[in-house]
Amino acid sequence: MNRIKILLSLILTIFYMGSVVVAQFGPIGYDFGDPYIEFNNLRFAVRLSTESNIYCPDKSSVVISTPSPDQIVVSSKVLSSAGGQLTINGYLEMTITKVGNNRMSVSTKGSHPTEIAKTIQVLVKGIDVKSFVSEYHQAKGVNEFVKKDIMVSYPSRSATMPLVFITTPTEEWFVLSKDKELRRKAFACSYDHLTKEPVVLLSHDEDARKRLKYIESPDWIIGSGETRLNVVEERCEDLEKNFNLIPYKEKADIKWIDELKVVSFFHGIHWTGHMFNTYEQIGDQIEWICETVDGKNVLAFLPAWDGRYYGTYPEHKPDERMGGEEGLKKLVERSHKLGAKVVLMLGGPNLSTFKFLKENDMMDAALKGADGYPQVQNWLDWNIDLSIETMGLIMNFGNPKYRDYMINKTSELFDDFDVDGVFLDGALRWDNSPDYSSYEGLIEYTSRLRRKHPSKMLMGEDGYDVIYGLFDMFHTSGGPMGLENFMLRYARQFYYLSYPAENGSAGVHEIGWSNDSPTIINAQPDFTIPTISMLNGIIDTHGETIKKKLIEYKKWRLKETPIMD
Repeated sequence: MNRIKILLSLILTIFYMGSVVVAQFGPIGYDFGDPYIEFNNLRFAVRLSTESNIYCPDKSSVVISTPSPDQIVVSSKVLSSAGGQLTINGYLEMTITKVGNNRMSVSTKGSHPTEIAKTIQVLVKGIDVKSFVSEYHQAKGVNEFVKKDIMVSYPSRSATMPLVFITTPTEEWFVLSKDKELRRKAFACSYDHLTKEPVVLLSHDEDARKRLKYIESPDWIIGSGETRLNVVEERCEDLEKNFNLIPYKEKADIKWIDELKVVSFFHGIHWTGHMFNTYEQIGDQIEWICETVDGKNVLAFLPAWDGRYYGTYPEHKPDERMGGEEGLKKLVERSHKLGAKVVLMLGGPNLSTFKFLKENDMMDAALKGADGYPQVQNWLDWNIDLSIETMGLIMNFGNPKYRDYMINKTSELFDDFDVDGVFLDGALRWDNSPDYSSYEGLIEYTSRLRRKHPSKMLMGEDGYDVIYGLFDMFHTSGGPMGLENFMLRYARQFYYLSYPAENGSAGVHEIGWSNDSPTIINAQPDFTIPTISMLNGIIDTHGETIKKKLIEYKKWRLKETPIMD
């Protein structure tokens, strides 16, 4: 039985961690012919990927120069592909510079005479790779290398910074991109079957909106012998300097978050139509909670407050079965009299239904991959009929019409119902889209709402480094995300949405029963605001257990970590 539970938990973990599929890759099945150059006890090579093929410098045309003892430049005006069987005039250059006792900077550039450049890549040999560390275990950010290919990309759950640590039997290396823009990075390790050693691959993708026949990468910093905290702090400095991220400690208007001791999920209506709570029942339960915990320490989080979960996104109107507009207004008024805050869940980038998009002429607002094809929301079987539900499209907040709709809808909820914040489902959604940047859309969304509603909380699900500072709070699928808990430098968090009620039900969440889910297994209580899930009737059956937890939660204090300073 325990083995079955473990297996189910692993299956849930795979499902739970999202729909992002990492493309299969592996070493090319012949000698590609990369000319490697040795520098500082490592060997380096460079490749140029276009929309049609991939190239390295032609060995017979390579020029090597050493402008100084601490720098080497490798260039070629001839590109080679297919293991040297095909050549064409073009350009590739790689510059490696020693920038400290244990650091090197690697920059690259390249061009093709007719093909559009997509990616430029650095290959590194000489590191005895044991594992890659780019994130927490639960986010698939720790990967052992046993002649098995490893690949993580940024931004994603598995790499929330353009940073990876590489462990070896004797030391730890790191690779950090110094890009001042948000552009895709990929980190990989493959086994070279010809030289019988690991090869580290570092890829920089150009913004799909700006691709030309020329590409140039920002510096890669490759080093060893430094603490992880030191390297993560360096990235944070880059974030604040180049991306204008605001540390949490400087966000004066939402300091009420620091008083929270309890967040309670009040589930509304399941995708199938089952109603867990009405607005009046939620109000009754908030009053019950506040008999034990001071209202100023309580936040009520309402998933599926607007009808069948996922079924009406992004209309976001009070549900009539739950009590309609008047019922929601009364709920907020009751909560505020107690000092408690109310936050509503929005579909965010995660989904808009086909019905809404067609009626509002927004079918072009889908998040597109670099290939230009829209991404469909189709990875859940909500009703266990063993068939996936296809409900709509994943959305790009960079699309002006959709972004403006969401800004206006959010502002309307603040004005009409006086809720204290909103939550964007799937804020992590990003791709190298050829039309609009979802990241730039989130900047516009958050900045415009902050100007008009400075005291309202903005919250997201999951995320990556350059958006953490745009929001005040996140909930993430496995505890605080980020190496060295760096997310806490920019935001606070409570437990993930599938955190179960006392009877084990995850309410409206797709993981219906989650006592054994990663939400519990991977939770980090020291860094996470205590959370409970409430369903109508749960007080009658589990009230004493919940009350004991609430008494303990009153003592909770966020554990400080060095990265927060």
